[in-house]
Amino acid sequence: MSSHASWTPAGIDIKRASPARVYDYLLGGALNFAVDRAVAEQAIQAMPWVVDLAKYNRAFLVRAVRFCVSAGVHQFIDLGSGMPSVRSVHEVAQEVDPHCRVVYVEREPVAVMHSKLILSTVRNAGMIGADMCEVDTVLTHPVTKEIHLFVQFAVDNQNR
Repeated sequence: MSSHASWTPAGIDIKRASPARVYDYLLGGALNFAVDRAVAEQAIQAMPWVVDLAKYNRAFLVRAVRFCVSAGVHQFIDLGSGMPSVRSVHEVAQEVDPHCRVVYVEREPVAVMHSKLILSTVRNAGMIGADMCEVDTVLTHPVTKEIHLFVQFAVDNQNR
């Protein structure tokens, strides 16, 4: 893709690789551009196992989310999420229970912009553009409240 795709927010420099889109490419996703694929191919040349590593990482995430939902967890905060890609937390969790709620947290602007666009039509999922270390910001953010995550206990205990 040499021009902006319909899923690309205005202001995104598609001539500069994004770690989130490189990872998407390594997973076999379609939310990436030529520059991302070129960087990924360089990484593959240097470390041929990097594709397997990305897929193993995603397979673990899928198993972990399924396990959590089966154990009664119905809300997730994905810290340092990148952008939703192949088999993301909300997809996996909501396959098991459509009522699961997911908030993604990422500080990288490209990933945040893409995520907001991707999640704009997804029920019970949202994106916060913040540093995951800013606990108060994440737990009291309007998106966290909009998704109706029950975080009051965590916020109250943090202030003690």
